Amino acid sequence: MKKIHLFSWAIPVIGLLALASCKKQLDVKSSSALQVPSSAADFQALLDNTTRLSQVWPYAGIAGSDDVLVADASWAAASLTERNAYVWERNVFNDLPRNDWSLPYSAIFYANVVLEGVGQYGQQTTEWRNIRGQAAFFRGYAYYQLAQEFCPAYDPRTAATDPGLVLRNSSDLNGRSVRSTVAATYDRIIADLAASIPLLPLTAITKTRPAKAAAYAMLARTYLSMGVYDKAGAYADSSLQLSPVLMDYNTITPGPGQPFARFNEEVLFHTISVPVNLLLPPRLTVDTNLYAGYEDSDLRKSLFFRAAAGTNRFSFNGSYDGSLSLFNGPATDEMYLVRAEASARAGKVSAALADLNALRVKRYRTAAYMPVTGLTQAQALSLILGERRKELLLRGLRWTDLRRLNKEPAFAVTLKKLINGKTYELPPGDRRYTWPIPQQVITDTGIAQN
Repeated sequence: MKKIHLFSWAIPVIGLLALASCKKQLDVKSSSALQVPSSAADFQALLDNTTRLSQVWPYAGIAGSDDVLVADASWAAASLTERNAYVWERNVFNDLPRNDWSLPYSAIFYANVVLEGVGQYGQQTTEWRNIRGQAAFFRGYAYYQLAQEFCPAYDPRTAATDPGLVLRNSSDLNGRSVRSTVAATYDRIIADLAASIPLLPLTAITKTRPAKAAAYAMLARTYLSMGVYDKAGAYADSSLQLSPVLMDYNTITPGPGQPFARFNEEVLFHTISVPVNLLLPPRLTVDTNLYAGYEDSDLRKSLFFRAAAGTNRFSFNGSYDGSLSLFNGPATDEMYLVRAEASARAGKVSAALADLNALRVKRYRTAAYMPVTGLTQAQALSLILGERRKELLLRGLRWTDLRRLNKEPAFAVTLKKLINGKTYELPPGDRRYTWPIPQQVITDTGIAQN
């Protein structure tokens, strides 16, 4: 029996690369009759497998954030992993074979298969270059998602020694698993995303494929998570130069259905977090104080939320997936806020407020909208961060924001959740901001646990 040291479930590659089913976590029998992809169409088909590459992204950070409010009965009805993620317990990811660790690593496997295939069969054509760029993007995207849960928050003083991810740059399932450092992990993320930019097209034929603006956006998101704000702002600007369009919420009518279409014009690259019961209405409701922070003239208040039946709470209705599943890909509105924050931190208050107002004018009722002016640097930054939380609610970004902002006393918060009369707390900088790796992975590989 051969060991797959990172993946916890079998990886069927749409009939082109078949692996036998696993009997237990990390165990996969090799097949003697593998069908090997070799054409551009074959490798593009691997990357277009949205079941494996678009719907598999981590959810524990969403459950653990302060955006989510879950009633006792809903919490009790959830799976063990979902319950533990909500209250930051260490026993998480061990009851589900497909989890926040294994699913992104499976995406990395796909990307590596494609990158190796391009190296072996590829030609110097636009089509092959695009395929190579997509694969590099997906690998960087997956490592970014993993780093937000399984690495300590980036700190330039300790990144060279803090434990990072196992970096897989080969599709060899039997390669030895060794944890890198946080510095090496982020170097890999940045290198993959940067390598994808000259290879990707200006426009993708579908938003489940990345284009240049999406790669710039993910570099902006990565540098923001690192606290490297000048580069975050520069890459957000590069993304906005290619895709600056914002929807005008004044043109959207609230109703019983989903107000935002999938693949809408703000979406740069479309993915969703793993759909789990705890994070779907009616179990998922939003923090009541957060809801109260939306002004009545703020159109997001009517578009993002609907009353949860039988309660005084509100469920979230504003996913850019056009469904109850939670969109977590990069989008244009996020880039305006990244560039605004970078400008504010650099003391460029006028530029920061220009971006903030460009977003807000599309989010408030036209008759009631007033542009924000005359703020100090500190006031502008505080307002932008508040706007960021309201605009990017439940997109998988709040956990990363808490990790980076908790290093600044002015923005640090202690999270509190009440379940069955017991209060759970997560103070700033707590080690539980780094999730534990599934125990079976530790057992099978011998890598160090968080």
